[in-house]
Amino acid sequence: MPNYLYVVPALCVALVGCASPGKPTASKLTSKTPQQYAACVMPQWQALAPNSTQKSIPHGVRMTAPSAVTTDDVLEVIESGEGSRATFYKGSFLSGDKLRVAARECLD
Repeated sequence: MPNYLYVVPALCVALVGCASPGKPTASKLTSKTPQQYAACVMPQWQALAPNSTQKSIPHGVRMTAPSAVTTDDVLEVIESGEGSRATFYKGSFLSGDKLRVAARECLD
C-alpha cells in the first residue's frame, strides 16, 4: 500500500482539529451586545494578528486569530440576558496572552 494513503487520513484529522475550538480558557459576561463587543475587540485583534476574521454565528459573532503553527485563537460572543457571554479558546500554550487581554479589556 502506498505511503501517501496513511498521510491523507492524518492530515484530515489535523485539519478537523483546527476547524473547531477546544476547551474554553475563559468565559465572561458583558453588558454589551455581541456586535458592540466585537467592534471593540476586532481592531485590537487585527493590530496583533492582521489576518484575524469575524463572522456572524447564530445569536452572536465568532472572531478567529489564525496561527500558521498552532491551533487558532477563537472568541465566541453570544447573546446572554441583558448583554453577551464572551468565551475565549486559546489555540495553544505557545500563543501569547495578548489576544485574551484585549478581549478582557473590552468587557466593560
